[in-house]
Parts: sequence; C-alpha cells; structure tokens
Amino acid sequence: MRVPYITAWTGEVVPRPDVIRITGRVGEGIGYADENPVTDRRHEALWVRSGIAPGRGEPDFRHINSLRQKRAMRYDLCGVCGETVFGIREDERTLHLLGGDSPITEGETTTAPPVHPACAVDSVETCPPLRRGFAAALVEYTTLWGVAGVVFEPVTLAPLPCPGSRPGELEHVHVGGKRIRWTLANFTVHSLHGVTPVSLDELYAMAHSQLLMPGGEPVSVP
Repeated sequence: MRVPYITAWTGEVVPRPDVIRITGRVGEGIGYADENPVTDRRHEALWVRSGIAPGRGEPDFRHINSLRQKRAMRYDLCGVCGETVFGIREDERTLHLLGGDSPITEGETTTAPPVHPACAVDSVETCPPLRRGFAAALVEYTTLWGVAGVVFEPVTLAPLPCPGSRPGELEHVHVGGKRIRWTLANFTVHSLHGVTPVSLDELYAMAHSQLLMPGGEPVSVP
C-alpha cells in the first residue's frame, strides 16, 4: 500500500509541551512557555508540535502529520502523493474525497486536502475506511474556515470534549471566534464551495483520463 503524503510516521513523534495561560496582543488564551510565534501560532490558534521525517520508522495510518496537512491545505497539494492538484482540469476545479456515505454538501467543512483522480481511486481501492463508504465531489473553490483541535476551558485549562462527537474527535473552531485562542489546533479546516458530486463511475473515468507529463504532473487527455 502506498503511504499517503499526509500520513504520520512513528519517527516523527516529538515531545508535547504543557499548555499554559498567556496574555497576548488580542487577549488571553493558551500557549507554550517557550512558544515560537512563527512556528507555534497561526490564525491566532496555538498549534501542536510535529516532527517532519517521512519514511522514518513505520507509517501510522491512524494519524495525520499536522505540518504536512497544513501545507497541503495551504498550497493545494494532493493528500496522497503531495503534488499540486492544479493543471488537471481546464476549469481548475479540484477533486475532494471524504469518508462516509453522506454526499459532500455546499459549504461543508473538512480537514481533507484535495486529491488527484488517480490518487482518489487508489485510496478508494486500498484504504479500509473508504472501502466502507466515501463521497467525492468537484469543487470550484475553497476558503479558510478555521482549525480542528482541542478547546481548553479558560478557567481550569482542562481540555473540553468535542460536542456531539465520539471521544478523541477534534472540534472545528472558526477563525476570528473567541474560542480560537483557547484551541490547540491540529489541522487546517477549509470550507468547500461550488460543489458538484462525483459518482464512482465518474471518478474512474476521471482517473483513466489522466496522463503523466515528463515532470510527473498529471494532466487530462483532451
């Protein structure tokens, strides 16, 4: 099985510092005692620390590397192969693949980066959760919505459970909201717009229409 670009590796685990209360330029929130404002904070949220060492150790398919996910979302990189998703379609729409049986809806929020059609087919055929159910859609554009992480209670600094979700799931917190500075973020969250659902047959047709250029960038057959 190919290891997806955003998958975490056991050799990337780094120590997790304690979360403390701090007062910043926009008020109180959580932080680290040795916080680096360049690498530890983005969109006013504190971020988990993650190593970058793909290939070191064993792939941990249960977890996603925070830094690679953030990079893939910011630069529209395929979550499976790590290459840009632009240049495949003349209309510049991007393909998105989510687990579950529910169709992708207009404005839906997600932590999943876009994917190439061929990479999406590979995932559907080899990833056990996606084999149990998935939804695919072409998307006209995405916008930054927020972060996915753990919200801390401002008084006790105890992590709060994600409302309405299973234990351990991360809460989606909107940028600009008051809770963003009390959130330990793991992933970037985008909202999807101009959504057109894609069936399994259409997904296979899109994958089969791809060729590889000499540089390895996928393009569509005219």
